[in-house]
Amino acid sequence: MNCFQLIKTVLDEAYAAIPGDPGTKDASIREALASLSNEYRSLTKKGCLDYSDPCRRFAYIYRYTTSHANLVYRLIEGTGQLRTLFDENKVTTSCVGGGPGSDFLGILKYCLKAGKTPELKCQILDRDASWGESWSDVDDKLGPSFRISTVFHPLDVTDAATWMKFSKYLQADLFTLIYFMSEVYALREQANAYFETLMGSAKSGALMLYVDNNSPGFASWFDELATRHDWAIVAADQGMQNLPFEEEKTDLRPYIDKFDPPKIRADVAYRIARKQ
Repeated sequence: MNCFQLIKTVLDEAYAAIPGDPGTKDASIREALASLSNEYRSLTKKGCLDYSDPCRRFAYIYRYTTSHANLVYRLIEGTGQLRTLFDENKVTTSCVGGGPGSDFLGILKYCLKAGKTPELKCQILDRDASWGESWSDVDDKLGPSFRISTVFHPLDVTDAATWMKFSKYLQADLFTLIYFMSEVYALREQANAYFETLMGSAKSGALMLYVDNNSPGFASWFDELATRHDWAIVAADQGMQNLPFEEEKTDLRPYIDKFDPPKIRADVAYRIARKQ
């Protein structure tokens, strides 16, 4: 099973959880796709979108997770320090705000396509516990040939009472922040203590992959935290990215035949940093 075949099984499960006949389901999904698109335009004012509805989870995975996973894959493939990490026998990742799966699916795609077989532990940290249901059985779906485990930690970065109870994930080899800091930017006064703890507690040599919308405010927030906590930026860029997924189109049927395609262009900023 490849990465997009795995996504297809998750979409199938999310689709089955939506009430109604196929026509009703499809209409609800189209409404959710439009709603998410509109809400992302006001993230800097509202922040923290709700994904508890299976329709919205389906819409996000279909429209955004597919594309963001491709972007993560391409950044790993094109960055020597990230590629080298997956030559190790065991790799632990912590995907902060990674409930939608973009982070670890991009990592998984790289490992599968590059023939890397580390023992991969993906810790997913997200406020919405329903995402944990989507990815809890990844190891069963991939089979014994690929050693992967997913662990879900339900936490809200704006509520210290939820995140202070977890600490082991802070010893990860790789941290990912994929389209997450923009989600909490409007609530950064409440969230800042979490990111100070995250950046300050990571072990020396840990890597961090930040990818987000190309807005000066989001990237500046990350850069200020990185500087304050002694993270060296080893690669950075910004601008329009094409996110082709031609090879995966057949894996997303029948959904790609019923709905507008996943996002194929994005104006992004990324940073790859190493803790000193």
